[in-house]
Amino acid sequence: MSDRNLRNVRRLNVLAAVALGAVVASGECQAGGFALREQSAAGQGASFAGAAAPGDSPSAMFWNPAAITAFDGVTIEADHSLILPRSSLSVDPSISSLAGFGFGNGGDVGIDAYVPSFYGTWQVNDEVYLGLSVNSPFGLATHSETPWVGQSEHLRAKVRSVAVTPTVGYRINDMISVGVGATTQYMSVSLSRMPVLASSPLTFGTGTIEGEDWSFGATAGLTLTPMEGTEIGFGYRSPMIVSLDGSMLVTSGGAAVSSVETTAGITLPETVTLGLRQAINDRFTLLAGLEWTNWSRLGTVPVVASSGATVSTLAFEYGDGWMVSLGGEYDFSDQLTLRAGAGYEWSPVKDAHRSMRLPDADRLWLSAGASYEFSSALSLDFAYTHIFVSDAPVSVATDAAIGVIGYGGTAEADIDIISAALRYKFGG
Repeated sequence: MSDRNLRNVRRLNVLAAVALGAVVASGECQAGGFALREQSAAGQGASFAGAAAPGDSPSAMFWNPAAITAFDGVTIEADHSLILPRSSLSVDPSISSLAGFGFGNGGDVGIDAYVPSFYGTWQVNDEVYLGLSVNSPFGLATHSETPWVGQSEHLRAKVRSVAVTPTVGYRINDMISVGVGATTQYMSVSLSRMPVLASSPLTFGTGTIEGEDWSFGATAGLTLTPMEGTEIGFGYRSPMIVSLDGSMLVTSGGAAVSSVETTAGITLPETVTLGLRQAINDRFTLLAGLEWTNWSRLGTVPVVASSGATVSTLAFEYGDGWMVSLGGEYDFSDQLTLRAGAGYEWSPVKDAHRSMRLPDADRLWLSAGASYEFSSALSLDFAYTHIFVSDAPVSVATDAAIGVIGYGGTAEADIDIISAALRYKFGG
């Protein structure tokens, strides 16, 4: 290996280590289902229309690993997203038993979050390309302020993940490229609530379920360039089996009531993404995207103690998730590219199973962004998105067996996202 290639490999190794530390240290956030789409500032600027087609950002490899064949030399990119969710419950007293005792609505359950990601690509020769990405594909954080009508079902929810995906791409010819990747992911989950321990007088405890696990998956993709100005990207992210080993602890007045070791097996969904970039003229490019996520894999997940007994259940019962988006890029000058887009996302969360732990619903994305090239090597991406989340019903039934007092109403939410990315190219 030449001295130049050795330097390129060292650069990628150092930058990957820094990026991994940043993702591990990041906060959690609220997202459609509990997947995080916020992996690219360039993609977000058009509501992720065309995200699986290469474009100018190596972040396309998150959706389509074959996208790395579009980048000569060595390219590195660091993306940063700040997500600002707002979500609250308009309480229906007729189905919220604790409302008559002065319990509130829990306030704004959304928690602001910072989500970073990292991408690196290296052209080995005219046909072979290597890549590396570090992401947080899944995340969630909600918190309700007590005393509130649903505290026996939800107090705080946290999901954190970090995934590292080395990737290999192969350029078959000028029209066809393929790519594959192997993903290693760490995930941790913490869910807490205040179950009813006694009804007379009404006594609440604090129950927490925690678990963590490493899992493995794969990505695959295809990029087609059937004619000049047309790029089609197709990407697949495999399901991942997670066995969340941890514990369930119930306390009252600071003293432990019960504590058991637990495990919960969850199969995280696969995702299929299709992206199109079509040049209309020398300055304007049309972008389009379609994504399907197999959230229906998540039914009701039993939380099982080491004795084999089921001590709790997590009733997801999701449907499939879909998102369609349309956008465009306009080369305002040799240095400045403007973009915008809109998308509509059908939430996998069904009305019958929505709670304030994850008050997700169908959503409309409106985005705008820009890229500025300081030089042939250095460029900056910026994006802003506002998401209008549909008002949606919440209805959690009373379950005396696990100490849940029913509540409900209407969940109202919206989200702002601000993203930026810095990209640098070596050689090429």
